[in-house]
Amino acid sequence: MKTPILSILVITYNQRDLLKRCLQSVLAQELRVPFEVIVSDDRSTDGTEEWITAYQQEITSRQKKGELSNLVELRYVHCNSDECDPKNVSERCGWNKLTVYEAAQGEYFVNIDADDYLRSTDIYQIQLDMLMAHPECSMCMQDVWQVQDGDSDTNGKRWPTYGKVRNGHVFAVEDIIGDYRALNQCYMTRRHPEDNMRELYGKYFDDTIITQHHLQYGPVVFVDRADYVWVQYKTSITKTLIGDDNLLEHAFLQLHHVKMIPHFKNEFMEEGLHVMIHFFKVLTEKHFRLELTERTLAGYREQKGYIYRVFTKESLSVFDKIRLSYIRLLCLMYKKFGWKNYDFLYKNLV
Repeated sequence: MKTPILSILVITYNQRDLLKRCLQSVLAQELRVPFEVIVSDDRSTDGTEEWITAYQQEITSRQKKGELSNLVELRYVHCNSDECDPKNVSERCGWNKLTVYEAAQGEYFVNIDADDYLRSTDIYQIQLDMLMAHPECSMCMQDVWQVQDGDSDTNGKRWPTYGKVRNGHVFAVEDIIGDYRALNQCYMTRRHPEDNMRELYGKYFDDTIITQHHLQYGPVVFVDRADYVWVQYKTSITKTLIGDDNLLEHAFLQLHHVKMIPHFKNEFMEEGLHVMIHFFKVLTEKHFRLELTERTLAGYREQKGYIYRVFTKESLSVFDKIRLSYIRLLCLMYKKFGWKNYDFLYKNLV
C-alpha cells in the first residue's frame, strides 16, 4: 500500500446526506500524489455507518477499475465525544477533530466538515504545490466561499475580504493572528506527528487551536482562491451564543488561546485588547450583573484563573468590582500608551 502524502480529515455527526456531498467533492479532487480520506463519526444515529460502509465498497470497486488511482484509502473511524466530558458542542467537535487527526498518516493534512464541500477539482493540488514550493511556510491558506443554507454557489460570497492579496504572498505569523485569519478548514498544513495533541489540547483541539499550533512552525503562504464552501446554518455553533454568553465568550477567547499556546501571548493579547475594553465598558453599564446560561457557567467552572471563575459566582463582592474596574483601567492604559509587553495585564486577569 502506498504511503499517503496528503490526509484529508472529515468530521461528522448525524450528517449522512451532507457527508455524501462532502465526500463526492473531496474524491473529485485531481491529486497527483497518494492521499487518504479519513471520516471520524461522533456517535451518529442516522445510518451514517451503514451508508459509508456501502460507499467504501463502491470506492473499492472504482479503484479496481483503475479509477481514483492515487487514493490510498477511504477510512472510517469512530469517535465518542462523551469521553471528554464536554460542556458544549465546540468541545465535542474538538474531540472529534483530535480523533481524526491522530489517525492521519500524511505529510500534510487538511480539515473539512461534513456539512461543507469544495467547489473545484484542483484546489488541494494547488495548495500542495504552493506549500511544497515554500518550505519555510507551515501552511497554505485560501479564502472561503460563504453560502447560506439552501442557497446555490452562485449566491455565495468570498470571505474574508481583505482587498487584493496576490497569489503566493507570504503572511507573517502576526498577520494571521491579527488581520488575516481564516477558517482552519482553509489551511493545508504540514503535519508534525511528533506533537502529542491529546496531551497538549485534548477536547480544546478546535479549529482555531489547530491553526495557531502550527503557526509556531512558520509563516503562511496564500493561494488566491476561495473554493472551500462554508455553509452557514441558523443553528451553527457561532449563532447559538447570544446575549451575555456571547459577550463573555468573545471577551476572553484570546486568554484561552494564551493558555493553550503561550508562545503567542503578546500577539493574542494585542488582538483581543479592544474586545476586552468593550466588555468592561458593558459590564460597568450593567452594574456588574451578567445573565449567563448553565452551559457557559459550566465551561468557566473548569477554567483556572480569576477572570474565568469570578463570573461563576452568584454575586460579585465589592473586592471583585474593584479588581475588575482596575483591570479595565489597565486595558485602557495599554491602549492609550501602546504598551506591547502584556505580561502584567495577563497576570492580573488570571
